[in-house]
Amino acid sequence: MARRDRVKRFGLRSATIGAAIAMAFGVRGDAEAIQSDDTVVLLHGLGRSRNNMLILEWRLEARGYRVCNVGYETRVDRIEDAVESVRATIERCREGQARGQVHFVTHSLGGLVLRALLGDHEFPDAGRAVMLAPPNRGSEIADRLADTGWLEPIMGRLATQLGTGEDDLPQRLPAPRIPFGVIAGDEWINPAGPLWLRGPHDGTVSVASTRLEGMTDHIVLPYTHTFIVNAEPVAHQVDTFLRSEQFDHSY
Repeated sequence: MARRDRVKRFGLRSATIGAAIAMAFGVRGDAEAIQSDDTVVLLHGLGRSRNNMLILEWRLEARGYRVCNVGYETRVDRIEDAVESVRATIERCREGQARGQVHFVTHSLGGLVLRALLGDHEFPDAGRAVMLAPPNRGSEIADRLADTGWLEPIMGRLATQLGTGEDDLPQRLPAPRIPFGVIAGDEWINPAGPLWLRGPHDGTVSVASTRLEGMTDHIVLPYTHTFIVNAEPVAHQVDTFLRSEQFDHSY
């Protein structure tokens, strides 16, 4: 069997298995699930892996999306290192597939990786993006830990560049050149959250920090930073935005 055919079969098999698992977990697919040549790319956050996005992957597959759940190393010196890894994985994921639009759903640091990716590379078939709990204006917690000497040994040098200062990475990256929406959380379990973050927050990122000039829509949901990716209402909002470029504020 030709490699191209094997890739196509693997993609169909993965989507079928994912949808079946999603149903077993009680994942609700919309009645009007999409069937298209589009691909949704998932980008996880700092110190995480693609496994942290599996439930969201299954929820989107149950809605008819073809999903490319990208794993990449976050303990790197420069965001460009992460970007190159992500770009190569997206190309491999789409090899042998019909070239529809590519949409993006990111969590935390993944939103900054997306901003760098779209700023450095042309994606003529890029569609829409949804960022979950992104530190678009920088991380106040990164500010607090910057002088302790703990951050880099534990999370890598890139983590030390995520502060709120004018020269820090979030302020230097361009906004996505595609329609994008932001979902923030306002529940917390991290005890450092209320000590170091002002205003509503998800325990790691303040709601204010998730905002980015040029965003098409913004919504706040009652979830924590880590677990916002798993919630069914979040998957519903992602699906709604990818279809309509706006969130369902009546949901």
